[in-house]
Amino acid sequence: MKLLYITNKITGVGGIQRVLSVKASYLAENYNVTILATNQSGNSKIEYPLSPEVNTLTINPKRSLFFYFLSYKKLIQQAVAQINPDVVVMCDNGIKSFLLPLIIKHVPLVYESHTTKQNALNENKGLANIAYKITARLIRKFDAVVALTKTGAAEFNTFNVHVIPNPLWINAVEESALSAKKLVVLGRHNYQKGFDRLFEAWKIISAKHPDWVIEIYGEDNPDYDIKAMAAGLNLERVIFKKPVQDIAATFSNASINLLPSRYEGFGLVIIEAAAFGVPTVAFNCPVGPGEIITNHKDGLLIPDGDIKAFAKGVCLLIENPPLRKELGAEARIMSQRYAIAPVMAQWDNLFTSLKRTKIA
Repeated sequence: MKLLYITNKITGVGGIQRVLSVKASYLAENYNVTILATNQSGNSKIEYPLSPEVNTLTINPKRSLFFYFLSYKKLIQQAVAQINPDVVVMCDNGIKSFLLPLIIKHVPLVYESHTTKQNALNENKGLANIAYKITARLIRKFDAVVALTKTGAAEFNTFNVHVIPNPLWINAVEESALSAKKLVVLGRHNYQKGFDRLFEAWKIISAKHPDWVIEIYGEDNPDYDIKAMAAGLNLERVIFKKPVQDIAATFSNASINLLPSRYEGFGLVIIEAAAFGVPTVAFNCPVGPGEIITNHKDGLLIPDGDIKAFAKGVCLLIENPPLRKELGAEARIMSQRYAIAPVMAQWDNLFTSLKRTKIA
């Protein structure tokens, strides 16, 4: 079966790039898989491991606002004619992604959402917000819509929606001892990830536990400079690190994972940490954490935005190693719900059913 993924870009670091590289590589064992990038600079590199069996293509639509859609449409149609896929999967959350049913006909189309409708509206302002609301109505023209969570699926309000979570790509052999006096945070440096909330909580935590440190992994962002933010608050024992491909060293030496996000599409880092037996303290933001973590069983869910409660939850795990280990052990068990084989079996069933529909 020929499968075509369309995405914004496969290069660089980010949740979509990581998940897509994992899924495409897994499927390439039995599928002919191509990834088409529609907004990718020529000198950028693919950061996450990608099977050599996966084909990659890049198109460069004209940047003119007036001619962009016509150019985008023509290049997409040329690529589809060249590849002749059995199923096309759109996994770009941008406004243009909803236009795919107007561009491709007679091929089963899947819309793979990596965010939620409400989160997308938060990120699009002004005219972009209006355009998103209008184009999102085309979601029903896709043959299938796949959401990462039940909450995300309910937002689409369409008959053809499926819930398939992100797969756990890690086979964690080594479990963290949860003894290092270290907290970790992985995520892009932007407003969504809630670093301002994290730093307010860290002021409380570090005052009580001056022997603990926090490590933050992510690319610097001059438009949201969290290093300057931390310096402005006179924070100490905050260590900034570049993103890492191999996160085993990160989590196998950590005791608690933190997720201070304002919103998420899923919360992949929760199950990544859980694979190493590291419990997560997360704001119960929309959406994802509340569908992954069972509060006080395999992690802690904090009322969204309650910074004092967040700090209190972290301190609870710092001060209670037996509880930390109990939650970590349950987190490791929880992570197996997202094992790659059963998750990808759901995708295989969906693709097979869509191909049958095409043949019929």
